[in-house]
Amino acid sequence: MQNQTGTLCRKNSRANSHINSRKNNSTFTYSIIASAILGLSSASVYAAEADEKTKAQIKEDTIEVIEVKGQRGNLISAQNMKMNADTVMDAISAADMGSMPDRSVLEAISRMPGVAIERFSAADDPDHFGVEGGGVVVRGLTHVRSEFNGRDSFSADSGRGLSFQDVSPELMGSVEVFKNQTADMIEGGIAGTVNLNTRKAFDSDGRVFAFSADATYTDMREEVSPTFSGLYSDIFTLDSGRLGFLVNYSNSQTKVESNATQVGRYEEQEYQGADGQALFVPQSARLSKKQDDRDREGFATSLQWENTDKTILLTGEYIRSQASLIWHENAIEYADDANPMLPVDGTSFEFDENGYFESGVITSEAGWRGDGAPSRYGMQHAMVTRVRDEESTVNDYSFNVKFMPNDSWAVNFDVQYVDSTMEIEDVSVAGATRAVVGMDLRGSGLPDITFHDPGYDGQADYVPGTPFTDTSTNFWRNVMDHISDNEGTEFATQADAEYTFDEGIVKSVQFGARYSDRQQTTRQSAWNWAVLSEGWAGGNIWYADTDVPYDEVSFDNFARGGVLNAEGGNNFLFPSAAMVKDYDNLPDAVADAKAVDWGWSPLADRDGAMGHFVNNEINETEEISTAAYLKVNFEGDIAGLDYSANIGMRYVKLENDTHGFLSFPDDAPNDPNDPTDIGNVLDEGQAAFGNAGFESMVAASEYSNVLPSVNFKLNLTDELLMRFAFSEAIALPSLGHLRNYVGISGTEMEVTYDIDVPEGEEPIPVYAKYDRYTASSGNPYLKPMESYNYDLSLEWYFSEAGSLTTSLFYKDLSNYFINGVTVRDYTNNGVTQQVEVSGATNGDEGSISGIELSYQQFFDMLPGAFSGLGVQLNYTHINEDGSPNSGLNDSSGNSDDAGDIAFDDLPLEGLSEQNANAALLYEKFGISARIAYNWRSEYLLTTRDVITKLPIYNSANGQLDASVFWDVSDNWKLGLQGTNLNNNVTETLMQVNKEGDKQTRSWFTNDRRYSLVVRATF
Repeated sequence: MQNQTGTLCRKNSRANSHINSRKNNSTFTYSIIASAILGLSSASVYAAEADEKTKAQIKEDTIEVIEVKGQRGNLISAQNMKMNADTVMDAISAADMGSMPDRSVLEAISRMPGVAIERFSAADDPDHFGVEGGGVVVRGLTHVRSEFNGRDSFSADSGRGLSFQDVSPELMGSVEVFKNQTADMIEGGIAGTVNLNTRKAFDSDGRVFAFSADATYTDMREEVSPTFSGLYSDIFTLDSGRLGFLVNYSNSQTKVESNATQVGRYEEQEYQGADGQALFVPQSARLSKKQDDRDREGFATSLQWENTDKTILLTGEYIRSQASLIWHENAIEYADDANPMLPVDGTSFEFDENGYFESGVITSEAGWRGDGAPSRYGMQHAMVTRVRDEESTVNDYSFNVKFMPNDSWAVNFDVQYVDSTMEIEDVSVAGATRAVVGMDLRGSGLPDITFHDPGYDGQADYVPGTPFTDTSTNFWRNVMDHISDNEGTEFATQADAEYTFDEGIVKSVQFGARYSDRQQTTRQSAWNWAVLSEGWAGGNIWYADTDVPYDEVSFDNFARGGVLNAEGGNNFLFPSAAMVKDYDNLPDAVADAKAVDWGWSPLADRDGAMGHFVNNEINETEEISTAAYLKVNFEGDIAGLDYSANIGMRYVKLENDTHGFLSFPDDAPNDPNDPTDIGNVLDEGQAAFGNAGFESMVAASEYSNVLPSVNFKLNLTDELLMRFAFSEAIALPSLGHLRNYVGISGTEMEVTYDIDVPEGEEPIPVYAKYDRYTASSGNPYLKPMESYNYDLSLEWYFSEAGSLTTSLFYKDLSNYFINGVTVRDYTNNGVTQQVEVSGATNGDEGSISGIELSYQQFFDMLPGAFSGLGVQLNYTHINEDGSPNSGLNDSSGNSDDAGDIAFDDLPLEGLSEQNANAALLYEKFGISARIAYNWRSEYLLTTRDVITKLPIYNSANGQLDASVFWDVSDNWKLGLQGTNLNNNVTETLMQVNKEGDKQTRSWFTNDRRYSLVVRATF
């Protein structure tokens, strides 16, 4: 990309690896037009700050550029990117280094019309809130393509794109969100394409040095974390031309806390209400304190050379994005059993009109897991310490050549190599204690939760009044470990050419081809849950009887207070966080807590393990993509109205090879000599089938398509334009969906016990048999989703930073990715069993339609200081029709278990019917301020939560943020930013039946964040 003094001008910054027109085809004129940038990234405004003596001259046109700073300058640049784009898009500009308007890339793009972000670490894990978000939704679809500088980029997880939350916002010059397509765009953006543009050496006219530093305080965590970024850029004049160099570095730390108050799954009780009404009571409560420590390190450098004739431009770039997220959680959660939930003697439950619990004091009097033992002091609760360490790195190397042999031809060649790694270490250690739990769910705010002393009469060494901090009432329960170690590479090369005509309505013809080879190895272990001690596994080993370390954790001021009240104080005992973090030494640390030899051992100790993984946990995928395109650009006039258009076709061919394993159950007994071990009496055929065997599988698939696109822009006046866009687009299946694996397990075991057992002794099983077999699987033959995308917009640009736009859109979807169940026969060890296999499959047809409205303006006509006021408003309404979705379960769907219901006709995950943003701006007297509110309506988070087994929804919610910056001098700027100023509580809902009834599942409370910022540019 070249600045305004060059002749290789671009209309938008994503064209780094593509050819675009070299002249400004816009008929719009402005007094201080920033369209000199022609939709380039924020570089030109940045350059104006660096050198007030503008030298901008685009071949044939000399345009005056006046220095415009702050958020007004950013809005001018972003508006011109949108106005001059070849298709429907929105943009964010960050003219000054570090001036991205929010604390993360995700939060920034959530301000755009039609764009929403996911606030959880992962949509399929709605128990763990992610303060900075974890995914992008464009126009109701999650299948969003990500790019760095117009090139493919990805994180080595099971998805397709970047983890935007891991990208340093300080590296960004602009962010573009394309909502439709042109033929030269890389395929895959069925929802949209998010392109992150870093700065280049030639974006400025001379030497630039800039830095930004800030300190962020979080009010629940009560800690301060720093961020620093720096940029140096210079241009050197040589005999052969000019040489530009840029280096940009960023390092940021974020320390935040979130508290979760949750209600367990509602279960229908054996007792009934008046007139036989069914009554539903939750399985106790779950409380958790989660602390996130996120470190982001970004590095970007570019080296550019341009010859004296300005006919050759060489650009080499290296981008490194490295991020780590360590989160530590202390959770109090009900240890699930099948017993009825009963009110404590002398009390009663209150229910709503539909029979759902509203308040009461809950216990379970039937004994642990209904084994006939006497009451064991209320309900057992696991006291879990969990530590998850995620490390992600993306290295992106690229080299680009642009050559203009004459006035008619422009040639582009681009080569890129990406390597990406992601490592996850997730370890939980749980103790356990017992409690009687009071819950009051009435009202619209957070619930009241009370942990009552269950009455440990006869418990040795128990000190009355300290039920939850007494080492004689807490025992060591279990460990669970999980490891992921993924790596991926991609080599891509592209060649493009453009021929420009001197006359006629055909302005130019572009054509090109692209080849890429992406290879990824995914290593994901099982979730290795195993017991330390339990009543059914050698008896309880109490904290008091071992030297295994534990922490006493305070839950005072939990969720900002007023939620939790525990008898004896709001302190609880948890396994030591330091011990859990030290995974390598964990086996030795918990050795004294193991009551049985067959208790927990680490993943690496499994038979056949290679490091932390066994064969059936390793998958290899190679995807080769070949594409070619032809694009014809037009410009002319219709009845005196200027227009520009492009028509194109893109051919794409995808070839996938995947390697993986089919794994059978491991039903070997834990102890062959233990008569109470159910594994010793398992049905003979099922025992043979479940011998922990595995088989290697190889799958190859191929897909090809021709993708047409049409974009038409008509300038109705100098300020008003109409735009139409049509394209056929595809979304590639995630690599997680394409994984070639089938993992079979037995479900719903029926056990027959010997009835002649002396009183007080554990029952002896005599026969056991699984009711059925289920399996999770990937689908290496999954086809890409396809869509015909239509856009019609009317865009009024009435001032340099003022616009009123509306866009109607429609997506006609087919081959939509859904979860499905098929019944297959599998044979192992001479035994054949029917298996219900769940996994991704292609559905039928559906559609998404909607409207986007957007308005922004500075009120320059107001008198005095009021002339600095401005607003930004946008609203999106989305409808879906016929897009299939389901929550998986047993194939019959007739189970009485709330966690085993077949949920059909669910909405699309991530689709909010309504999204809205409102911002009040001020830019005057060297002060730049913004108050911004972001809101979205209820949406489906996941079709099937792994804990409740139910669909989980995120209720409607909004967040208020604000910032103010002061230009201390021409070079220095001070600022203050605030995030989540309204103390937004995120509420989730669980769908409890097929009829669509919902009950509250969770309330998440998280930090307010305050940042003090200093920036300088020289």
